[in-house]
Amino acid sequence: MIWITLRQLILYNVGKMTRLLTVILILSLLMFCSQSFTGRKRPQSNNLESPTNSGLTISNDHGDKQAGASQRVRSQQDVFPYDLQNPEKKYKLPDYLTEISGMAFYKKDDITCVQDEKANIYVFDLGKEEVEAKYDFGKDADFEDIAIDNKIVYVLRNDGQIFRVEDFRKKDRKVTKLDTPLSEKNDTEGLAFDQLSNSLLIACKGSPTIEKENSYAGYRAIYRYDIKEKKLDKEPAFLIDLESLDSYKDYDLFTKFSLKVAKKLRMVESETSFKPSGIAIHPVYGEIYLISNIGKLLIVLNRHGKIMDVQDLDIKIFRQPEGICFSPGGDMYISNEGQGGKGYILKFKFNPNE
Repeated sequence: MIWITLRQLILYNVGKMTRLLTVILILSLLMFCSQSFTGRKRPQSNNLESPTNSGLTISNDHGDKQAGASQRVRSQQDVFPYDLQNPEKKYKLPDYLTEISGMAFYKKDDITCVQDEKANIYVFDLGKEEVEAKYDFGKDADFEDIAIDNKIVYVLRNDGQIFRVEDFRKKDRKVTKLDTPLSEKNDTEGLAFDQLSNSLLIACKGSPTIEKENSYAGYRAIYRYDIKEKKLDKEPAFLIDLESLDSYKDYDLFTKFSLKVAKKLRMVESETSFKPSGIAIHPVYGEIYLISNIGKLLIVLNRHGKIMDVQDLDIKIFRQPEGICFSPGGDMYISNEGQGGKGYILKFKFNPNE
């Protein structure tokens, strides 16, 4: 009887130790892969026409209309045009922009910015590397992003409401509130002006749903606001299938298996943690860029809703990516909140494929 008890105890401890060693091995492999992985990701297959494979779908006809625009088209085989490991420039921001939440390229060397506590529009001079002006537009609230069309600025609040500010640099600037059916549950954090369709794209960090009958569970949604009609399309312009994002990793079979096991054990975050914090439209390719602080990812979509790129954002470089915009020539700017330090903006040189 004593021998059986000792034998059972030994077997139990051996089994427990084996499971522990397996977990340690998986963690070691994941750490090695994360350190050696370059961040450039391509889908394993070019068969991306269905929403299930591509991760996206277009629910209205804006995509087809825009696809015919006179913009350069980047193929699936082209190299991602930015070196995310080597920013060309880092701009430090003043203390009152520690929580910079969004930005839009204005003109020449000026970028307009907002932060998530004050109803202020800041103009940051890239040449002088300083804030040159500040403009109030209302009561303080949780403002998440900004878009600009010439002299008209649009500011997005986290509950889906948009503030239209005409002639924002004048003292008698006119402010109009644009209501939408989006709400705090959608947690709207990304806003971009789409010149081709004269509309605003709104990226939801939270629930993708407006109407209860369309839950869109397992997706992140991008809605379109028609500026002329002053109306939000009730169906998403784009839906991102969260579970499909793993297929864009350049991992070998063993690493993919290890990741799957680790996710089952809740040892690592799933790509389903992707929650858009910023959105912008590329001035040359017309592609839609989405960044996410949660999950530290950058996703690129073409006009037909196909995923072109999925890129890792190194936490050592991107402390808390919240805003994204482009210069007319294609240089990319990504803003980061301070998280205990100063907020900053990173510039990445546009390197198009010849």
